Amino acid sequence: MIRRDTGFTEAPNPGTGRTSRTRPAARAALAYCCAMLAFAPVASRAQRAEWLDARVTQATIVDTICMPGYVDRVLPSFETQMRQKERLLKQRSIDASFASEYALDHRMPVLLGGSPNSPANLDLRRWEGREGQRRKERLAVYLKRCVCTGDITLKEAQSAMAGDWSNRYPNLSSMSCSGF
Repeated sequence: MIRRDTGFTEAPNPGTGRTSRTRPAARAALAYCCAMLAFAPVASRAQRAEWLDARVTQATIVDTICMPGYVDRVLPSFETQMRQKERLLKQRSIDASFASEYALDHRMPVLLGGSPNSPANLDLRRWEGREGQRRKERLAVYLKRCVCTGDITLKEAQSAMAGDWSNRYPNLSSMSCSGF
């Protein structure tokens, strides 16, 4: 028996026990739609008041986040930050011997107007990996630069960080402020 390639792919249809036939073009269209959704504007979860520092607005960025040394002036002391990190490690039952693998993360980075000391803005994040703190800090620095040059608004930068930043920005080395 000769089997002809019809251009269809049979795939199991979950829950029915049957298979469905799809064309490669239909799969490509679906993949395209999914990709477009990934780059669509995200709902602004950044506007959670408990994550944000009320002193930082679009009107005050020149005197706050765009001012050299701003973060150093507003962050709590190193000792206070370490106590906050220890508290979070304990809450999550993470052994203290693994503490160096985690960073005290500001859900909304202070560089982008996040509250420096609100417990709601604090979390733990592994240092390494695609969703790691090193990558997140690099993106925050980049977005802050774009905000301070006027290429994007503070709200746009906050929305980018509050969304699925690790997947929306897979290649940080090739970004530009105009096409972030």
